[in-house]
Amino acid sequence: MFSLPLICWLQFLYSSPLIPPCFFFSRKVKCANFVKLFQLLIGERMDSVQTNFDVNQAEEEMSAIESIYSDDFAYLDDSGRNFSILISNEHKASLSFHLQPGYPQEEAPSYTLTTPSIRGEIRQALCEELSGFIGETFHQQCCLYEIIEKARELLLQIPLPAVEAVQPLRRPEAETSGDLVGDVPEIFHGEPFTERRSTFQAHLAVVRSAADVEAVGRELRRNRKIAEATHNIMAYRISAEGGVVISDCDDDGEAQAGSRLLHLLNIMDVNGVVVVISRWFGGILLGPERFKHITNAARNILTEHAVIAGGPVTRTRVT
Repeated sequence: MFSLPLICWLQFLYSSPLIPPCFFFSRKVKCANFVKLFQLLIGERMDSVQTNFDVNQAEEEMSAIESIYSDDFAYLDDSGRNFSILISNEHKASLSFHLQPGYPQEEAPSYTLTTPSIRGEIRQALCEELSGFIGETFHQQCCLYEIIEKARELLLQIPLPAVEAVQPLRRPEAETSGDLVGDVPEIFHGEPFTERRSTFQAHLAVVRSAADVEAVGRELRRNRKIAEATHNIMAYRISAEGGVVISDCDDDGEAQAGSRLLHLLNIMDVNGVVVVISRWFGGILLGPERFKHITNAARNILTEHAVIAGGPVTRTRVT
């Protein structure tokens, strides 16, 4: 519409015989309408410029945040405005942001703080202090970095919880066949898929203790194909007494993969499960893309088996 100079459009509309006579009752009314039309068009143009400015500011800030926190950063969807950052490995805490279309000129960022090991009054005080900081810091300008660093600073002041540790998934040479003790939780397997010669497959089980987690690990390693995977990345979350969530993860040689997998469980607020992602390396380096495939495999098996809703599950053979 604005390919011609704006004044040309206005002159055309002002003098055009196509304008209905009822639009102009007199030259005075015509001039008044002309001014209103001019203001309307200018206003729309300025609104468009402001919107583009907001979008550009948000995109530049997102790019900077992704670069700074690359290992702990993850998009939550394809919009580019919803993302999460692991802000404390010790507390397994993450901070998820949702940027409204009006950010940063009109609306402050909304956030969700996930702290599995921090509950009750301590968590409430933490959220109140962080919300107060956002209210003081946000002045119609980008402020995500300040918020993230403030959250990290607050978490450093909170003592670490005593958690029940789980042993990493050991390699098969440390195992002996038929040495399982007690019941082994039922294990469900996702469909394997291959990306650039690397194959990924998810495994899931409902667990109630760290002993269950280790039993699942031993049972998986009884399958030769899984035992020979390049990496068996594991994460689990279990609800304990007093509302405390026990969680842990294991990279199994795939740096940062375990913490990202646990980060996904925290975001989805899944309890009482262990998820293992097997990766068979095919000779082509995938770079950061491998984390996307790992988290997608985990998300798919959790959704397929409706763990959150406690829905039905189905069996899939390990191939």
